[in-house]
Amino acid sequence: MKIYTDGSAHPNPGPGGFGVVVYDDNDNFIEEYAEECEETTNNREELKAILWAMENYGEPNDDWWQPPIVYTDSAYCYNTFTNWMFNWERKDWTKSDNKPILNLDLIKDYFYLYTDGYRIELRLVKGHAGVKGNERADALATGRYKGSE
Repeated sequence: MKIYTDGSAHPNPGPGGFGVVVYDDNDNFIEEYAEECEETTNNREELKAILWAMENYGEPNDDWWQPPIVYTDSAYCYNTFTNWMFNWERKDWTKSDNKPILNLDLIKDYFYLYTDGYRIELRLVKGHAGVKGNERADALATGRYKGSE
């Protein structure tokens, strides 16, 4: 399974949303999902999109289960969920510079799903590079796309 996520806010911060597009292993469309938010940031919406993918597709079904591949074009989100959150949790949810962790509520939600056994394989993809799933998730996040395949 392949899942593409994107988040948006314009201006940043400002109104925005996130979009998620799900394909099977043969690139057949399964579903899409989008949410809007009146006041948010690009990073917050991207985190919410990845969290949605984890909540809806990250739970193992059986012994042979392979986690879905989730694509994000956000280096911040990729680093947060694959590296930084583990360090922050070990340090009682503090950063080395003692600055507040932005979006900590969402990061903790993801972390606790992870500790409960939920898994996705998060990968970084270049944004606005013509990758069909990423472009469609971007259109959903920005409200430019309505409808399904």
